[in-house]
This record gives sequence, C-alpha cells and structure tokens, in this order.
Amino acid sequence: MLMTTRRALLWLLITRSVTFLSLSLPAVVFGSVLGVVTGTVQLRGPSGTAIDPTGVVVYLEAVPASANAPGPGKAATPNAQVHQQDLQFTPPLTVIKTGDTVEFPNNDKVFHNVFSFSEAAKFDLGLYKSGTTKSVTFRKPGAVNVYCNIHPEMISRIKILDSSFYVVVGKDGTFRIPSVPPGSYPLVAWHISGAEVRTQVTVSRGRTEVVQLALDAGQPERRHLRKDGTPYGRYK
Repeated sequence: MLMTTRRALLWLLITRSVTFLSLSLPAVVFGSVLGVVTGTVQLRGPSGTAIDPTGVVVYLEAVPASANAPGPGKAATPNAQVHQQDLQFTPPLTVIKTGDTVEFPNNDKVFHNVFSFSEAAKFDLGLYKSGTTKSVTFRKPGAVNVYCNIHPEMISRIKILDSSFYVVVGKDGTFRIPSVPPGSYPLVAWHISGAEVRTQVTVSRGRTEVVQLALDAGQPERRHLRKDGTPYGRYK
C-alpha cells in the first residue's frame, strides 16, 4: 500500500513538471515561431524574354538586428576573397554583410591596383605585386564597383547588406530564406547590373510565404575611367 502511494505521488510530480515545462518553454520547442520566404525569380533580357537568373541576390530588409546576430557558439566565417587571376577578378560578384572584410589576393605575375569610388566604399589599394594580399572592410550597405587601375577589363561587384537573410539564386531561379521572425519586410531582388525590384512580404509564425519576382537585367557597364578620372591608355 505504501509503495503504491509513493508511486502515485511520483507520477503526479512528473505530470506537473511536464505541464510546467510546456507552459514555460518558448514555443520553438513544440512548434516553430519562425517563418520561411520562398519563391522564384524571373530575369528578363533586353527583348523581354527570360534569361539565366544565376547571381540574382534576393534579400529581406529591416529584419530586427537581434535576428541577424550570429547564434552563441557560432564560429566566425572566414573573410571573403576576390582573386586577381589571369587579369580578371574572381568571382565577379561577392555578397557580404556590413562590417565584413574582403581580401584581394594578387595571383597574377604582374602588378595590380585595386580601387573603387563607389558611394558605399571608396578605396585605393595602390600597386602591389604577385603573391601579396590587401583587404578592405566594408561598413556601409550598398553596391561597390571594383576595378584595377591598370587593366580596364578587370571589373567586380560587391553587394553589402545589412541583413543575413539573403540568398544568391542559381540557374533555376528558386530561392528560400528560412528562420525569418514574424513581421512585414521589404523583399528585394537585385541584379549585378544594378537593376532591382522590390515588394513587401508579411511573414507569419510557422508559415511559408511564396513570392514570384521578375526584373529586367539592365545594361552591363561598358566603360569606366581610371582612378584619376582619365581614360585608360598606356600605364605610366
């Protein structure tokens, strides 16, 4: 009899403890408090026909800063690199967050002079030789055009975002941005030419929002000047 009573009391304590936990723990334990934004991007060429959307950046703006912060124990990601190889920048597009640093290794056998006069970042790394690396930390959101002062064919773009909620789409044009806190946010699709399209998306707890985006590719940059404002010619 005494053993039966003890077992009953133990079971009651366990039941109450589970009930207390279910009331006290955040809802993420029993069901997601976050949402997902997914969809497709159609990129249109000059004739209005669909072309390969690879490289279009889709991102959310105005997400709370706390949601953009790295989680506890999350390892720091290495700096992005834009290589100077075979008189080209590789990759042609780099997407980073504000405060990130980009390294510019010179893998060629010739000197390079990496520079930019874009509003989001103005810098001039000067001449540096093969096997050396220089870097820039980007502190403002925006798009940065990167050039070499010696070789006019060298052009790269860096897109700096305030948000970690972004994805670079592939050939199929699909995108998926997970773990988005509930709220209403601007959703942007941006192309390397500078063209973009914006819409508003409302994210609900535990739900997936599907969005279809379409934008025109815009015109690629044909010509730019050297850092002193003069046309390219024989380097002096």
